[in-house]
Amino acid sequence: MLKKVAAFAVLTSFGALLLASNNASAAITRAESYITIDSATSDDYTLDFNAVTYNNVSSNTLYTEMGLYKGSKFIGLWDGTVRADGSYTEDHGSKTTWKVLTDHYEYKGSTSTVADFDQTDNTVTYKPADWTFAAKEKLEETVESKEAKKAEVEFENAVLQTTNVIALDTGIDLSEYTKIDKKQVFELDADLFQEVNELTSMRTLQPGDSMPQIYLHGSGESLYVLKQSSDGVSSATEFVLDNGKWKRE
Repeated sequence: MLKKVAAFAVLTSFGALLLASNNASAAITRAESYITIDSATSDDYTLDFNAVTYNNVSSNTLYTEMGLYKGSKFIGLWDGTVRADGSYTEDHGSKTTWKVLTDHYEYKGSTSTVADFDQTDNTVTYKPADWTFAAKEKLEETVESKEAKKAEVEFENAVLQTTNVIALDTGIDLSEYTKIDKKQVFELDADLFQEVNELTSMRTLQPGDSMPQIYLHGSGESLYVLKQSSDGVSSATEFVLDNGKWKRE
């Protein structure tokens, strides 16, 4: 059996666009995601991944929701409280970028009210040549950060292609919109976050669905949630800011 280690910096999306602040005394103090190609046989290879969530209020409840994506397509969900762990085995094949995307929730006490939220991700790329079996076992290798960055760019390009298809299918114009993440939505407006989260939670996804995307208009007064199911059906749900309140169109 081959053994290979992939070392990556945890990628946490905070974003630069903060139109408003949803301040709370409770806070997630640590949020991390990690994925690696752990091992391989002559037939397949195995991914190992995990995520953790820590906070500063012991009476609050934590939930860690970790999704695995092959390219931009959803594979499955692994969850837990403070920690979520998983593994997945795939047959050898073509070059593939894998991503874990984790939603980190802190709830007020035992309620369903979100006190704090964070989102992290991590990628690893499977390259067949790196796992070709020879007579002599390979030494352990470390994937350089340069490779990690390249993998992330490739992943984002795949997501953008899907976004363009959804925009074409639904007839919307995203030229004045900027992609944001759920962390930014949480910081923008707590009520809007609840509605967006209902649409984008990985608990609502099926294997083969594309990763949901969120786009905010430059005016800060319109937001789209874009989704595409495994059978290619696209949807674009719009929220509009009206008299200080976000409303679903």
